Amino acid sequence: MDAPFVPSSRKVTDAMIRFAELNGTETVMDLGAGDARVLIRAKKLYPSIRAVGFEILPMVWVLGKLNILLSGRKIEWRRADALKQNVGDADCVLLYLFPKVMRELEKKFDRELRPGTKVVSYVFRFPGHEPVKEMPVPWLGGKNVLRLYRW
Repeated sequence: MDAPFVPSSRKVTDAMIRFAELNGTETVMDLGAGDARVLIRAKKLYPSIRAVGFEILPMVWVLGKLNILLSGRKIEWRRADALKQNVGDADCVLLYLFPKVMRELEKKFDRELRPGTKVVSYVFRFPGHEPVKEMPVPWLGGKNVLRLYRW
């Protein structure tokens, strides 16, 4: 994937997890998972979820691996391009990726995700899908938007 590492604030991380409306039994994937903060927080709030993260940037992946070890949480952590991984067993996908990647992921999700799979995107939208709901999230004096899609 072609996206830089841009960490989300704790406020955004918590908002994403609440917005996903998890029940605690899902397989939750974070694509472009960065330093693993979203999955670590999700696993803290919902210890029974299966958490899977994909990060392609080597140094960021190492930072995420270290954060996971320090957190003591069980998270499947993969150094991989999420565009090349099968995401078909996800119940919920979390992401904060740029528009070019969103277009590529949209096609991938159309092929792989089961009907009803939840996808929460921070800031950027999928060009060919309408969100089920949206929620503004304050950020640096402005507002960005969380979008919930059902595939």
